[in-house]
Parts: sequence; structure tokens; C-alpha cells
Amino acid sequence: MKKLFIFLLIFLAGCSKVEEEKKVDNIKDDLDSEIVENLTFEYKEKVYLYDLFKKTDNLNQENTLLDTSSLGEKKVSVNYKDSGIKDITYKVLDTTPPVINVKNMTITVGSSIDFLSKMMCGDNYDRELNCEVTGDYDFNKVGTYNLKVTAVDNSGNKTEKEFKLNVQEKKSSSSINYYYFNDLIKKYKTDKTMLGIDVSVWQGDINWEKVKAAGCEFAMIRIGYGYTKDREIIMDSKFEANLRNAKKAGIKVGLYFYSYAKNNEDAIEQAKWIIDKLNGEKLDLPIAFDWEIWNGFHTYKLNFNDMDEIAMSFINELNKANYEGVLYSSAFFVNMVWNVNSRTWLAWYTNNNTFEKPYFMWQLSSTGKIDGIKSYVDLDILYLD
Repeated sequence: MKKLFIFLLIFLAGCSKVEEEKKVDNIKDDLDSEIVENLTFEYKEKVYLYDLFKKTDNLNQENTLLDTSSLGEKKVSVNYKDSGIKDITYKVLDTTPPVINVKNMTITVGSSIDFLSKMMCGDNYDRELNCEVTGDYDFNKVGTYNLKVTAVDNSGNKTEKEFKLNVQEKKSSSSINYYYFNDLIKKYKTDKTMLGIDVSVWQGDINWEKVKAAGCEFAMIRIGYGYTKDREIIMDSKFEANLRNAKKAGIKVGLYFYSYAKNNEDAIEQAKWIIDKLNGEKLDLPIAFDWEIWNGFHTYKLNFNDMDEIAMSFINELNKANYEGVLYSSAFFVNMVWNVNSRTWLAWYTNNNTFEKPYFMWQLSSTGKIDGIKSYVDLDILYLD
């Protein structure tokens, strides 16, 4: 009888253990059924915890942003109401191909050119790319050569672009088609626009009274540029006169800084330099971060995310001093590279602006002509809220 009792105890304990294991398996199956099938995401994609689930009523935590700042497998701890904390594994990949910006090139016969130094190869993630130009050409023979540049990142994503090399006896001179400010007024002046220019030392001595009389309502003035090879920041030699005389003429003013920053520290120091030089000077318009050294970008060991951080370091430093920082860039790079949290001053020389991303100011020509400036000048439209 005693043996039978012991046998029953063992049998019941075994049944209880099986039931417990089944219960655990059922809970695991229920949890697994709540998770979406695809747990693979793109680098820098905005993914929230709740995006991992088909339903979230069994979760006991907030909908936090997941880490997609680097590639590989990631784990996130999830607190379930009925089963405690469990880990979920997801994967971050880079499937975005590199970006190439290349134009046709023209040289005189007998000279040479470093192709890669005249184009941009860059990537959203990789800081070092394999960029290569292929095709047959002869610097010493007049002709047009069809070439191709290829960029491959470390994830195997590839981009190819074709371009032409024109080798000729003598570079042909091209005439300038001026864009007269009067024509800008006729085409674009409304009660929701202001028309203006942006200037630097290259415009020489400006008669701001004449510029104002010609209908110019605002000016973006270069305050400086840097760093130079000697690690200096240089003030534009015409900045103080331009700022003073433009204000005196009743023209609203903003500024831009031509930056060669290649890290956050450089950008912050440049912004602080601007703040120091302004010494509390009031501005009507923002201060723009102007970064244009894209040729040879693949040699800088920077990716596009680095560039966003550099721009935002500059902009945020200005914002802290109660100046509005904004981004200046051309349409190609606004579309393909930049992803910053600021307003954009768009440079795009076209008669048919169909740009889809938001911008508050449009630089539409670099060959403007206005009374009061002897050389040509950039023309801009400011859109009022």
C-alpha cells in the first residue's frame, strides 16, 4: 500500500510538471504570436517599442524609441503584465546605397585631373567607401570620353553614375545670362514674399541706398569663413561695412558663415566665434550654416549622420544665444544628404521650382544684377508665414 501511495505521488508530480511546462509553452506561444514577423530595420530608422507588436495591451511599459544607431543584432527588454520581463532581438541593417554627385568635366588637352577630387561619394553609414572611376580616356587627345564612377559601401550597397570627360584645345568661354532684380520683382513679389540678395567681399563696395531703392528688402551677409589651413576663422573684410550700411538703408539683415567644420567641436567653436563678434547685435533674419566642401568627401572619413550632427552643433549653439540657426544647401544635398531639425535656405537655380521638402528661403540665381552693386549677386526670395 505504501509503495502504491509513493507511486501515485510521483505520477501526480509528473503530471503537474507536464501541465506547468505546457502552461509556460502556451504563454511563450502567446507572446510570440503578439510579435510582428519582420524584426529587421534600417539604420537610423525611427522604430518604437510598440512597432514590434501586433497588439500592445499585454505590455507594462512606455512606447520608447529603439536603438538603430549602429548595425547588427540588438536586444530590448520587454515587461509583460502576465509574464514579467523578456528579451526581444531585432536586427539593424544598412540597405541604403551610397550617394554620388558628379558632373561632366572639361579640361584642355595636355593637362590632367584627379577625378575623385572633383566629385562627391558619400554614405549614410560608412565613413570609408570604395570609390573608383573606370573607362578609357586620354588627357593628351582631344575628344569626349564616357566614364563611370562606382561607390560601394561595407554592406555591399552599390551606386554607379556615368559622366563625360571633355578634352579640348581651349576652354570655351561662356557668356553670363544676368537675372535683373526688376524681373525678380515682376515675377515673384507678392504680399507673402520679400525679395533680397546675399553678399560677401566678392561684391566689393556696395551702395546700399541704391540697393534699397531698387526694391531689395533684405540681405544675407557673410560674416566669415573657416577654418583655414592655419586653423583660423576669418571675418569677411566687408562684413562690418555691409552690416552697418544695409541696416542704415532700412534693409533687413541675416548672416551666413561658410564652414569647413569636420567635427562637432569645430562647428561649436565657429558658432561661438560668431556670437562673440556680434556682441549682442540684433538681426532681423537667421544665421545660416553654409557647408559646401563636398568634392573629395570620401576622404574626410565622415558619414551623412556625422554631417547632420555637425550642422546641428552649429545651429544649437546659435539658438542658445537667441539667434536662429538655419541650414543653407543646394537642392541635391537637401534631398540626398541632410536630415537636420532646422529651417532650410534652399539654393536651386531653376525657373520651375517643384522642390517638395520645406524651405523658408530660396536662392534662385547666382548671376543677379541690381543697382548699387557692380558685379553680379545671388538673388533670394523669403517666404513670409
